[in-house]
Amino acid sequence: MRSFLGVPIVAREGVIGAFYLTEKEGGAAFDDADQELIELLAAHAAIAITNARLYEHSRELSILSERNRLALELHDVVSQKLFSLNLTAEAAATLLDRDPAAARAQLVRLRELARETLAELRSLILGLRPADLQRDGLEGALRKEIAMLRRVHGVEVEFHAQGDGSDGGERDVEVLRIANEALHNAVRHARAARVVVRLEATDAMLVVEVADDGVGFDPNRVELRSRHLGLTTMEERASELGGRIEICSSPGAGTTVRLELATE
Repeated sequence: MRSFLGVPIVAREGVIGAFYLTEKEGGAAFDDADQELIELLAAHAAIAITNARLYEHSRELSILSERNRLALELHDVVSQKLFSLNLTAEAAATLLDRDPAAARAQLVRLRELARETLAELRSLILGLRPADLQRDGLEGALRKEIAMLRRVHGVEVEFHAQGDGSDGGERDVEVLRIANEALHNAVRHARAARVVVRLEATDAMLVVEVADDGVGFDPNRVELRSRHLGLTTMEERASELGGRIEICSSPGAGTTVRLELATE
C-alpha cells in the first residue's frame, strides 16, 4: 500500500467499526480534506448502526411482549378450560354408576367445554399468523381478524371503515396489535354480545375504536393492569407511536378503547 487512511466508527459505547482506505486515485497520499470527509461518513455510519441496533432491540422486546401475552392467554384461558375438562370428566366417571342422569349432564358440559377449548386454541393459533399488511393494508388486515373472531367465537362484530390510513411499515403492525388486543379482550373477557370496530383515516389523523356491550370493568384496578387485558401494553404502544389510548369503561356499562394517532 502506497497510501492509507483509517478512521474509526465511534458510538457512545466505544469503537464499533472502522473505515480503511488505500491506494488513493489521483494522488500520492490522503490529505486533510479526505480525512474530514471520511470522518463525516464515519459519524453518519455510527448513527445508522446505532439506530439499527436500537430497532433490533425494540423488535426483540416486541417479540418478548407477544410471547408473554400468549403465555398469559394460554394460562388464563386454555389452561383453565383444560382443568375444567379434567374435573368434569372425573365427576362424570364418579356419577356414572350411582346417578346416570347427573353423569349425562356432566358429559353434556364436558362436550361444551371441549368445544370452547378448541375455539380458544384455534383463535390463538390464527392470531399467531402474521398479517400481510403490505398486501391487505390496515383495513384489509382488520377485516380478516374480525372474520376470524366471528367464526371462532360466534360474536357479532360490526366493522365500519372510512379510509385506510396504512403506511405499509412498522406503525401499521403496532396499530393492528393494539386493535387485536382490544378485540380479543371484548370477545374473551367482556362476554360481549356485540362489538363495533371503527377505522377512520384522514390526512392528519388515524383513529381506531373498539366498543363492546360487555360486562365492563374499572380501568384503574391495579390487578387488571398487572395481569390481564394488556391495558398498559396498549398504552405503551400508542405512546411509542406518538399517539394516545383512551379507555372508557365501568362495571356493567361495556368498554370502548379508542386509539388516536397523528399521521402528519
